[in-house]
Amino acid sequence: MSSKPASPLRLLFLTEGVMKLLGGAVFIVSPQTPLAVAVAAPIPPAALLLTRLLGTQTLTLGISMLLASARTPKAVSSRRIVYWTVFARDATLVTVLALQLWLGDNVDALGFSPGGLRAWLTELMPFCIGHLWILSTKPHWF
Repeated sequence: MSSKPASPLRLLFLTEGVMKLLGGAVFIVSPQTPLAVAVAAPIPPAALLLTRLLGTQTLTLGISMLLASARTPKAVSSRRIVYWTVFARDATLVTVLALQLWLGDNVDALGFSPGGLRAWLTELMPFCIGHLWILSTKPHWF
């Protein structure tokens, strides 16, 4: 029996991996769905394209998380770098959204309303805070 307490990381990776996989697929296949909260109709083609591109990142990170959730030694040893990568992408996205809200010209940022940008920021913040908390206070989970 191991003296190391069980880590919840595998379940966290599985859960967030599935969420990112599904969310990324929606961003790619139906970008108007997430954009409905952020952009008034008609949605500019550039906003549709950027949302699809964001979906490719999200989907790819979901795949990475699902691969890292496996019980193999190689997958287990990759979890820290995968988690840092997911955190870095989400934290960068949060930073850009926040800067756009605070310093940008919010009259027409590709049709994104300030309320829509705040909604996306609000959606991403719990993930960023959770990732940072785990990375900084739970290194033994890895």
